Amino acid sequence: MASMEALGSKQQAVESEIMGVPNGYNEEEILKQIDAIHVTGGEEFDAESLFILVENIVKHAAPIVGSFVPGAQALLFNMEDMAPSVCFNSPFCTLKQISCKMACKGPGVVNAHETTLAILGMLSSYSWNARAVMTLAAFALDYGEFWLLMQIGASDQLAKSMAILKGLPVFAGNSGLQKRQQALAELNNLIKVTLEVIKCIFELEKLPNYGRENVPALLKALNHIRLDTYWLIRTVIGCSAQMTGITSDEDQEVDLSSLTYNLYHILNNLKMQLNVCKQQIEETETEAYQMLMNLFQIRPKIMEVFKALCYGKSNVQQLIDGSNEVYFDALKHKYVLLFISGPDISDNDVSTLKLLRKELGNRGKVVWVPIVVQSKTTINIERKFRSLGTEVPLYIVQQFLPIPGIKFIRDEWHFTNKPIIVVINPKVRVEHNILLEQIRGINSFPCFRKRRIDLLVCGLCSCMCQCCLCVHIPKK
Repeated sequence: MASMEALGSKQQAVESEIMGVPNGYNEEEILKQIDAIHVTGGEEFDAESLFILVENIVKHAAPIVGSFVPGAQALLFNMEDMAPSVCFNSPFCTLKQISCKMACKGPGVVNAHETTLAILGMLSSYSWNARAVMTLAAFALDYGEFWLLMQIGASDQLAKSMAILKGLPVFAGNSGLQKRQQALAELNNLIKVTLEVIKCIFELEKLPNYGRENVPALLKALNHIRLDTYWLIRTVIGCSAQMTGITSDEDQEVDLSSLTYNLYHILNNLKMQLNVCKQQIEETETEAYQMLMNLFQIRPKIMEVFKALCYGKSNVQQLIDGSNEVYFDALKHKYVLLFISGPDISDNDVSTLKLLRKELGNRGKVVWVPIVVQSKTTINIERKFRSLGTEVPLYIVQQFLPIPGIKFIRDEWHFTNKPIIVVINPKVRVEHNILLEQIRGINSFPCFRKRRIDLLVCGLCSCMCQCCLCVHIPKK
């Protein structure tokens, strides 16, 4: 009995050490520490492809877990296998380094905190979510390998030798694992919640970011991802400690209930934030849509159109003209050709724009409205727009986030991610919209073609009037 009590107290100590926060630290102190090792504008990484691979490993390990320990409530996935990007390269060496960080540390509270900070530091140039995914992937490497060895170990001498070399026990039948059914059930449940939290963060990061004034809840949610990532990594460290206890000969299991409770709290909070953000985004898009519909029913100022289209409740910024900034007054009483596209345009598109700009002359201006799909905009996107803008003499709308009027652009101007030109006349009325690839010079637009015909007819009448001897009798 005494030994059981000692074991219970030992497990309780391990639980508090894994879940706890070091003495003298609170949430604010932890945020200061993790912010100090974060690199802004880090390297790009395909975290979603890596996450797909992690999900596939966990999903295919689930029936193996169930075959050894039916009572472990193995994860059940009904989804089909997803494939990572064909360009994806596994960061295998980094994953092994993370794995070693987790495996070679004891479960003490200071160790768990310091290990989390060490992993965050190793991955300081990656996004917050990428750090969580890479840590989970490092765990999935060991998790998947263990269950693969267990599946084939009974009949394969190579697998047995590998298991011994890796320090994994050779269980007599299933008895070793069956004694750990509850621990495996808790572990599998925590892995499932971890996957769901990361999915929520992916969904949150993909939401269109219309700016602080338009979607205030999104900025708050994105700022909290730093702390969510910290606890995700702490949770994976707990999973790693539990896996070590399960696969060792010692009866040292970790009570993951506190970590599970904490992660469920994070998951519920993320879901609530997602709902609020989606509601604010829908309201922003609807408001911009209705405002644009109303504006084009009256005679608005050109700046009012751009405000509703690109800025919503945010402050209107000046247009970019090369390295300078100009006011919207430069567009008054002129034809405005809105060039709407993403950052990637072809050489043919550039040639068409140059021809269009040349033939347009002083009659109007071309204004590039950048369309950014993802909410995570970087300095690189802004530089790309600016560099492409220097190739053609045009203005650029200084907005490198998704624009509130995107619903209007898609529904009313039929934008489907292919570059289009929308013509707004000097009276601020939309006269025409056309795919850029269909344009063959300025005469592709009926408004300019009609004006040219009117000028020709006017010139012809004047010529005929001079040829015939018209007698003008002066009034008395």
